[in-house]
Amino acid sequence: MRILGELEPSKNGEKLAKRVEKLMPVVDAIDIPEAPMGKPIAHAAVLASYIKAKYGIDTVPHIRVIDVNTVGLLSILGGLKATGVGEAVLLRGDAPVIGSEVRDLSVETAAEIAVEKLGRNPQLGAMVSLRYPLEAITNRLNAPLSFYLLLRPGYSLEKLRQVSQLARSLGKQLYAYVIIASSKNYDKLKNMLADQPVYSVEEATKFVEKIKDLVDGILVSSPGDVDAIGEAARRIKRELGLSLR
Repeated sequence: MRILGELEPSKNGEKLAKRVEKLMPVVDAIDIPEAPMGKPIAHAAVLASYIKAKYGIDTVPHIRVIDVNTVGLLSILGGLKATGVGEAVLLRGDAPVIGSEVRDLSVETAAEIAVEKLGRNPQLGAMVSLRYPLEAITNRLNAPLSFYLLLRPGYSLEKLRQVSQLARSLGKQLYAYVIIASSKNYDKLKNMLADQPVYSVEEATKFVEKIKDLVDGILVSSPGDVDAIGEAARRIKRELGLSLR
């Protein structure tokens, strides 16, 4: 079971360092969203390369295909490869709050081009929701991608078993999104995430225990509260008998 912790990007170097230093002892890799809600903050690929070089921890930056053409995509991936960042997540992304959309690539097309031109370094992942029809999930799992961030993993345990079996038959990895709500960010998350499930630290630990044999890892997220991510990751690792860094 691999534990990823989500890092909120920041243009403030000191704030960024504090967040990284809180996550490092309790997670196996740091996941970095790119322009959440279409708002430019700090480029995930740049942050990933910097954090990997400075701290030595694995990083997983996101790349929004809505923002890049083919040259831009391959340039970003080439930079990640050169700086030792071994994984990246491709996603469509929300509409940009400024500027225009780039319509050159879908997630699947981007993956096909990347594998053709660069091989599987870095390895590429994508999002998939358990609420998608099984046919749509199957189509995405058959794309030339290595791993998937699984949204709404608690939607149906039976469906999760089916998707897990299919992923493993294809040699693909699944990482379940687990969103933690604390007293600090509960109201914000409820308003922002609509019907997506959020968990307390205790609830998250029980949920991960329930699905641990069906996934390869989890991605712990808690927008606005990095301490909640750290607490949840530490608790989950302790309960599952996993070692800290």
